[in-house]
Amino acid sequence: MSMSSNQHSPKPRRRHLRQVSAGLVRSTIGTLAVLLLSLGQTRGQGTLQIGFEGPPVLRPGAGDHVAEYHEGPVWFLAIPGTDGFVRRWSGDPRDPYNDTAAFLQATLGDSLMFGLDDGSSFDPVSVDLAEYSTVVPDAVTVLFVGYRRDGSTVTASFTTDGVMDGTGPLADFQTVYFGAEFAGVYRVRIPAYGWSLDNLIVSIPEPSTSTLLAIGAVLMALGSSRRKGQ
Repeated sequence: MSMSSNQHSPKPRRRHLRQVSAGLVRSTIGTLAVLLLSLGQTRGQGTLQIGFEGPPVLRPGAGDHVAEYHEGPVWFLAIPGTDGFVRRWSGDPRDPYNDTAAFLQATLGDSLMFGLDDGSSFDPVSVDLAEYSTVVPDAVTVLFVGYRRDGSTVTASFTTDGVMDGTGPLADFQTVYFGAEFAGVYRVRIPAYGWSLDNLIVSIPEPSTSTLLAIGAVLMALGSSRRKGQ
């Protein structure tokens, strides 16, 4: 009888291994789902245009001095130690006109920085810039500082043309383009003030090699755990 009992003793162990394997499979599938969801939410969006027309909607010509704003997968914050920035709703004849509903401004003591919600890298493409208003119509040089994960930075300075006539016939905003050196930044800061800004365009690259390798590793772990449980 004892021999028969010893012969059948491995069966509970196999059941235990199957239970552990099943738990590992479920855990692995959950990890893969999170990776794919993150990938779909951030990396699948291509080129985005931010027009600053999200909620809350303001009355025409009104402005709201804020410390943060969010639109799509992009956040906007004041640089720590500065006052904030202005989210302006079009309609005041003294403001620059761009045939859009809203834009941002920075007055003395203001600043702006932006990035993606998940902290991943992106490529700034272009942005519309103008002087502050017809009251402060002087040309302004706007500095952009891009930050990379390796600790390096890249800068670009754009000087507006000094043309500002509000709702008049002249174009107040001008579109400026970032060079290839700005590819792969995860945060951009604008420490200057006295500007108006609209229509920020950013490109979210395809999945990086590291992301694909991570998904591949999860799939391999899934396949291995299933074989061990059989």
